[in-house]
Amino acid sequence: MRQLIVPSGNARRLVLYFTKGLDDVVEAEASEIAPAATVTERNDRFMILDAAGGAAERLGRAARTVDDIRLLVAGPARISNRREFGALCEAAADATAQALVSAGDEWSVTMSVRNPPWRTKPVWDPAPVIAEQLRGADPAATFRRPVDLRIQVDEDLAHIAVSLWETPVGKHSGEPRTTWHGALRPTVAASLVRLGLAQADPSGTAPGLYDPFCGSGTIAAEAARAGLPVFASDLSAEAVALTRERLAALPASSGLPGLEPGDLLRRVFVRDVRRGPDPRVTARLLVANMPWGKQVKVAGRLELFDATSRLAAHTARSGGAVVLLTTNEDQLLPRLRRRGLTAAARRIGLLGQAPAIVLAQPA
Repeated sequence: MRQLIVPSGNARRLVLYFTKGLDDVVEAEASEIAPAATVTERNDRFMILDAAGGAAERLGRAARTVDDIRLLVAGPARISNRREFGALCEAAADATAQALVSAGDEWSVTMSVRNPPWRTKPVWDPAPVIAEQLRGADPAATFRRPVDLRIQVDEDLAHIAVSLWETPVGKHSGEPRTTWHGALRPTVAASLVRLGLAQADPSGTAPGLYDPFCGSGTIAAEAARAGLPVFASDLSAEAVALTRERLAALPASSGLPGLEPGDLLRRVFVRDVRRGPDPRVTARLLVANMPWGKQVKVAGRLELFDATSRLAAHTARSGGAVVLLTTNEDQLLPRLRRRGLTAAARRIGLLGQAPAIVLAQPA
């Protein structure tokens, strides 16, 4: 973590950024890691915390659902014109220079904007303002400097926050990089696991978690990090191999259960969900990223939903729970209910789309 001038005991305003629609999951995790921190503002994609002491360090080290954590240096403030935006950037520059031990001579910016004021008449260009006030930062640049300022604008409400780590905390060091089609980012996988744990009876989570669409193993790895015995399967032998590799690479120092080579061969296997439940699986928690959206073409979607519903009802018995990320949830929900499960859905924003997290458990 970057060294700050502000004494460690002083309160700091941190901004936590996350996948749209997962604010309650992120807040629950943050309160566990830094219980003294106070949420002062919520948005569907970020929240602002007042935190003292080593809260930032603890959150950066332990949080799994957060895409990034930064130090707030300006705003939130209303901006309706070039002058007000310039004042916000000037305030951010001053606060950044005062906060960082080594602020550097050149900065970069990360832009996240929705309907910003510069796109409404009269139209104006924010780039010259940013370059002038933020040490030559260029919104069009494709690289990130050690000091990177995130400019977040939602219509006329804006804030600026500075990076505290060389890379966003959600891009965990040592995390495997995969080009697997439809691969889920680890922060979303961790959120799905937490949602499953929150709705299941504790006795239902002890036997472990099963992901029947494991892909490159992101959900399985997050479940293992949460201390759960893991079962995973996929139609693809290549996906199964990737999942085994990911689980085998998890640090042994974490005390993660059930990751011996023999366990990996037995618990991670090739399987088509349409064949029904596999007798090797004792898990009662079913958490999966189903094939969906523009990344994965699905043939026979209704057949897949029927098979997944049968598997969900079988797995979630005796205090278990089901968490499925999918589109066309309107077709999946009634199938789960016909299997004796209560089921509901919540939408998130992901990859420019709006899939739903379907939550189900025995009625």
